[in-house]
Amino acid sequence: MRICILQSSRQGDPNHDTYADPSRFTEQHVFERHWIKEDSVEEQIEVALAAAFDLYWISTYGPQAEETTELKVAKYFESHKIPFIGLPSRVLEKIGKKPHEQPLCATSCPLTTQSERIAATSCPLTTQSERIAATSCPLTTQSERPTLPAVSASGQASFESHGPGDDQQDSDRAGSPVGNLLKGGVKMSQVGFGQDSENDGRYAILVIAMGPSVTSILPARSQMDHALCASLQKTASRTYEIAQMQGCPWYTVNIRVQSDGALAVIGLDPRPDLFSSRDQSWEDAAVEQCFPGGHRALAECAIVTCQMGYGARTSFEHSLEEAYASWSKKYNASVAAIPGVELTVLHFCKFDFQGSVLDLGCGTGRLGKSLPVERGSIVGIDISPHMAEIGKREGYYQDIRVGSIQKVLPTMPMFDHVVSLAALHHMPSVELSFVLSTTFQKARKSITFGIDDIPEGYNEVIRKLGPPYDAMQGHNHRAAMESYVIPRDWRLADETRVFGWRSPKTGHDVFTTVYRFEHGAEQAASDLARRE
Repeated sequence: MRICILQSSRQGDPNHDTYADPSRFTEQHVFERHWIKEDSVEEQIEVALAAAFDLYWISTYGPQAEETTELKVAKYFESHKIPFIGLPSRVLEKIGKKPHEQPLCATSCPLTTQSERIAATSCPLTTQSERIAATSCPLTTQSERPTLPAVSASGQASFESHGPGDDQQDSDRAGSPVGNLLKGGVKMSQVGFGQDSENDGRYAILVIAMGPSVTSILPARSQMDHALCASLQKTASRTYEIAQMQGCPWYTVNIRVQSDGALAVIGLDPRPDLFSSRDQSWEDAAVEQCFPGGHRALAECAIVTCQMGYGARTSFEHSLEEAYASWSKKYNASVAAIPGVELTVLHFCKFDFQGSVLDLGCGTGRLGKSLPVERGSIVGIDISPHMAEIGKREGYYQDIRVGSIQKVLPTMPMFDHVVSLAALHHMPSVELSFVLSTTFQKARKSITFGIDDIPEGYNEVIRKLGPPYDAMQGHNHRAAMESYVIPRDWRLADETRVFGWRSPKTGHDVFTTVYRFEHGAEQAASDLARRE
């Protein structure tokens, strides 16, 4: 993709370089800068639009004058319904305001000088008396950014996913009293990342939007209590809806652990120093250490999340759904007639899938009914309600959620295993990266994906069929899989190329590479069991 980075220009400082520079971290896309001055915002935006970029990324860093420029740019794009990566105008308008001047968040709790809060929940850490208290969150300005050393590479990456509706459930359980926790907020320079700053119990957690959901990343350390780590992440994730941060690609949540064990949210920074053009920031170190796929995947998750927000792929998804609907009644018979088609399924079946299983693009359930698991222990996702209905009838699936993998997966809970066969070739590589990063946060034990090698001759025939069947063109993802950065504590346990399937419509043979990833702790336990 060609992506335009719109940056506000400091007059008289041509060497100013404290801006996001994704090109330092990924060669997957082409990034070009366009400088925007406050006195000619619309004219310079129109110049950038005339260049017909695939996407626009609004990036500023600096004093209030630049925040004003950023606000003008955001409002222009919003008014013209042009997709962009960056802060929405409603968030930009909050920046710099004192806590009592900020609009009320989505809550029934009024903000008062004695107790400025969003919500209070009862969420045990290690004892029943310990609780989380989410308070109103002042948005810090860019000048309050911390200068911190890079996060060490020790420890296990830890994730907390958050889906729509979680906050209402938490609010329903609310009942713990919240004291005077805010007291005017705390500057970002006083907060460390994933560690206690000066022993005062303050932490910063990076929250990243993943489609309709968010994830919070925090390096788990040997000296940090696991329950505290999980509670910090869960509290950070709740701020997405409570503090109305929808539309922000990422932000930092600052949390203080009270003397009684309660967690108090004391501030939000909507401009974490990611993709820094300078020396590595602590936020970039956190992504490098914790986020599945690293910076390249982070950029692509921002692209996909932006596209989802503007419905950029909706027409394609409708066409793909329609194509499979017309094929659904004949699908099982067509596949069964293909010689050798079960080779890939048999290869999947040699792995351990005990526990819960999520099947991405499950279709009529061809893979699920063959896996060596208890009947009804699998949950599926499929874009076609007609295919899903057939899959449900046979009883191998506990449930099949209808929708695209990209939209439904982020809203799902965690599973022991995540599998996918003959489905991922329908999405471009940027969306595969998004799915991989999300899957590594949803799987406890293993991920097993079949990646198809789609012949160009197949795509040529499919294109000639016209709509809706032309939506069934495939993408080759071997290169994307080879370059994907596997998260810490995961390993590639198997990579085998086998015959996959023969297209009933074109007659082309498709070979499939099966990738099996296993979590380190699970693999160590399996190795120990075999030795014993």
